[in-house]
Amino acid sequence: MPFPDTHKHNTEVTVGGLTLARVIEIINGYTVTFEDGQYAVNLVGANSNVGDVINVNQVSVRSQNSAGLISSPAIEYSSYNGGVTIDVFSPFTGTVFPVGTPQKPVNNLVDAELIAEYRGFHTLYILGDISFGAGDVLDSFLVVGENASRTAITIEDASDANNIEIRNAFVTGYLDNGVIIRDCIVDGLHYINGVLYKCMINHGGISMGNNATGYLLDCYSGVPGSNTPHIDMGGSGQSLAVRNYSGGMELRNRTGTDAVSLDFNSGQLIVDSTVTAGTIYVRGVVAKVTDSSTGTAVIDVTGVLNNASVANEVWESLADDHQVLGTFGEHVATTLSYSSAAEAEAMLARQLESNKVVISEDDLVVTIYADDGVAILHQFDVSEDKRIRVPR
Repeated sequence: MPFPDTHKHNTEVTVGGLTLARVIEIINGYTVTFEDGQYAVNLVGANSNVGDVINVNQVSVRSQNSAGLISSPAIEYSSYNGGVTIDVFSPFTGTVFPVGTPQKPVNNLVDAELIAEYRGFHTLYILGDISFGAGDVLDSFLVVGENASRTAITIEDASDANNIEIRNAFVTGYLDNGVIIRDCIVDGLHYINGVLYKCMINHGGISMGNNATGYLLDCYSGVPGSNTPHIDMGGSGQSLAVRNYSGGMELRNRTGTDAVSLDFNSGQLIVDSTVTAGTIYVRGVVAKVTDSSTGTAVIDVTGVLNNASVANEVWESLADDHQVLGTFGEHVATTLSYSSAAEAEAMLARQLESNKVVISEDDLVVTIYADDGVAILHQFDVSEDKRIRVPR
């Protein structure tokens, strides 16, 4: 004889735009017994009579029956806050809602990506620290931490991290192509091929790679004092564009001629001896440039502004370059011109009065010599009656 049915199942029903939750009813005298122990069971996702047919023991069974219980895809979707939340210390696995929401973070990347694919998300929210390793594929995801103090993201070389964007985290490890990192602290970050935006660079520095251009936009040193973070150019094949950088920077390991330009807001630049080729253009406010480059490398500092460059521009400037009437430059140039003329006249008067004078044997020529006693300063012809002296 067949066994009686154990339960009735009424699936979700959509009425007036709302999806009413499913109903499960245990029937025909069946009961439910959970293995005895001190733990709790939450009944979610449906209305049921399990609480009425339970065999009571130490287990706490929590029913969430409600006359208005609904199951809405829109409510579920909004519960994720636009992405899947991961916390490796969370007890929750799987892909069934609400796992992956901020209230119940999923604890592994595989389930997180399955949830993201099913829900149409492209964002992963990271609570705490996380490491991505072999088999982990992060391609094209936006990865968002809590902040650089609370979330450390380590990306191992064996992971796939193409075209990702990382925000609000401490980031270290190895990247792939087309990466954007913004509002982060980076330390020991390799194969940068993409954009670092508003990031602090720590002692471990960064290295370029993948035969592409790296961009550092509005970034700054996180190393206090005279020490600096370094940028390893990876030999040859990589270009670098730095814009509005603040703090110290050391450039290393450049053997190619790929384009490099460094625009500083303020700071110092050290060029290591392992920079052996190509031209590096340095612009902006740079207090000090220490050039230890070797080989055919050229460090072009014509665009650098600092105390020395300002002094050179002022004191080595040609007076003829500043002749616009009414400007301070014209005033200074004119004043200097008057001063020079007055000094010249005073010196000539002194020489005429006190320098060596020789009268010819016929008493008709008077010669006045310059300060060296050799060069002729002036000569006069004297009339025969000795009453008139005419300058030659």
